[in-house]
Amino acid sequence: MNDLVDASLQRALEITIEMIDAATSDNWAHVVQLDAQRQVYLDQVSAGTTGPQHREALLALQAHNQAVLERANLAHQRVEQQLGQHQYNHRALRTYITSSSSR
Repeated sequence: MNDLVDASLQRALEITIEMIDAATSDNWAHVVQLDAQRQVYLDQVSAGTTGPQHREALLALQAHNQAVLERANLAHQRVEQQLGQHQYNHRALRTYITSSSSR
């Protein structure tokens, strides 16, 4: 059982690193796909028994996961900013059309 936990934890870590690469490329669909794959391995890890020998891998997994979350947060902020700019442009265009049609 411990071998399964070790292998599953290692594979989850590898997939998380792939998720960082996909997030860096703004390939969020691939991040979601990888996350679903990773969840299978994380479920195997949680079904087994982890111990002190897994501490380093778990900490690495946590750090890499945090990196994915930070990239997702940056992407979210970018999209929010673009949406805000789009809404501003839309209001400006609507105001322009309204004012030019009333002449």
